[in-house]
Parts: sequence; C-alpha cells; structure tokens
Amino acid sequence: MFKKGQVSTEVDKGPFLFTLIALTVGAAVTVLLFVLGKGDALSIFAGILVGIVTLSAAAVLFALLTDKAYIDGNVLYMSYMFRKRSVPIEEIGKITLENDVYSVYDKKGDRVGTINAKLTAIGDVIFALDKHGVNFK
Repeated sequence: MFKKGQVSTEVDKGPFLFTLIALTVGAAVTVLLFVLGKGDALSIFAGILVGIVTLSAAAVLFALLTDKAYIDGNVLYMSYMFRKRSVPIEEIGKITLENDVYSVYDKKGDRVGTINAKLTAIGDVIFALDKHGVNFK
C-alpha cells in the first residue's frame, strides 16, 4: 500500500493519514451534528456541509488506495479500482499518452493496461520505463 523504495506512484503515508483523519473527523462531526444538533436549521445545514466533505474524503481515500502503477523487478504493475494488470517490461511494445492516460501495449499490439498520467510520481515510473528502452509514441 505504501512506497517501499521501488519506482512507484503508490500513496505516501502523509497524504493517506491526512485523508483518513479528515474522513474520521468528518464522519464524527456529521453524526454529532445530527444527533446532538436539536434539529435546528443551522445544525442541519452544517451537518449536510460536513457530510459532503466526508464523502469527498472517502472518494479521495479510495482513489489514493486503488489508482497506482509501480515497477518491481522487471515487471510493470498497473492497478485501477479493482482491476490489476502486470506486464514484463521486456514485453512492452509501446506506450501512448492520450487524454491524460498512458496506454500500455504489448509487442503484439494489444492493450495490456492503462496508467493515469496525473498520478503523483508518475514521472519516476515513466523515466524508469524510458531507461529500460520502452518505446513512447
């Protein structure tokens, strides 16, 4: 889940903990506002706003944990939501960038997977692939 020294876009501990704390505090404040708020309009409005922030923190945390790409050994691993793909670097035919998404193709021309181009540290992964001689188009 966290970086362990390999070339990776996996989440660091800092953003993960910050988002987890925001989610926990937001959920607690939302529950307190609705339970102890006595039903007045201001507490309901504040509860709705904090609830929206809590849902946003949950979405960010989910994205942090599921959208990643990393190189371990000579294998490129790509993960998005619940779909995990891997390909040996020697078998990558080309990588293209279109609409902020890197598409990874094997030597036969079949698309093996995709990588979000806006991930943190994606430059490190691309640089490592370039050092291995991967063709970028």
